[in-house]
Amino acid sequence: MDRRFIAELHALLAPEGGGGLVGPVGQLDAAAVAATANEYGARFAALYGPHSTTQILDKLQAALALPPWSGRDWEDLENVLAHPASDHAGPMIIAWLEPDRLDPGEAAAFRSAIENAAEARAQSGDGALVMVIGPRVAHEVPEMPTVPDHVRAMGKVHHVALIVRSLETALGLWRDALGLELETIMDIEHDRVRIAFLAVGESKVELVQPTDDTTGVARFLESRGEGFHHVCFEVENLAETLLRLEIDGLELIDTAPRRGAEGPVAFIHPRSCHGVLVELIEAPGGPAWTALGFS
Repeated sequence: MDRRFIAELHALLAPEGGGGLVGPVGQLDAAAVAATANEYGARFAALYGPHSTTQILDKLQAALALPPWSGRDWEDLENVLAHPASDHAGPMIIAWLEPDRLDPGEAAAFRSAIENAAEARAQSGDGALVMVIGPRVAHEVPEMPTVPDHVRAMGKVHHVALIVRSLETALGLWRDALGLELETIMDIEHDRVRIAFLAVGESKVELVQPTDDTTGVARFLESRGEGFHHVCFEVENLAETLLRLEIDGLELIDTAPRRGAEGPVAFIHPRSCHGVLVELIEAPGGPAWTALGFS
């Protein structure tokens, strides 16, 4: 991506920048845009050649954690972006790759919604909204996901997570009977779970107890019982890894790093991983640690 567009992106993200549109650029490197999002602690979404309004609205709703009512039409999208709830305030970046695949009328409506929302956010001080537009640098997304080299070359297994009904009962096995060292027990209020980490070699076992019976974790426990929930791999640069995985066709639950119990994390959907939920965590000191406020 041309350096001048990166400079323009930084300028629009500055407090006095006001947000808005960048491009169309000659070639859009979504990984570079994601890195900038990390730098500013911005929510990030990448749109890879969407063909319809529905695809765009669904993708933005999932990637930016927008409320369900934001996905009906351009007016709803503009309203929710222009007047974010307090927990959604702050900078936000959208990378729109291959915009020519969308109907020109719908593309114009999309651009207008983003421009109007960016202007409203600038006036209210809710954080800059920027959309970068252009053709992708990387190859086309394959029809069927493959396992690329950078996935096979991931770092260590950070942990394996197990769902349990009671931490105290489970610790009787994993800590007391099997002798694993208990590192920590903590409540993760936003996920409504209580977790424990136990060290085993260079990896860990995570025990997860739901504290609210309405959550996905609680429903998992109710339907499948105690047992394996997900595996977590450590990566050096989480944002870059996520962008490359999405380009390679994997379905992401999180398209940008978010705060986890032990660092920046993101999840890959089981549909892309042969039925296994995969978590990625960034190694200590990576770029997302500073962006998300970790020490």
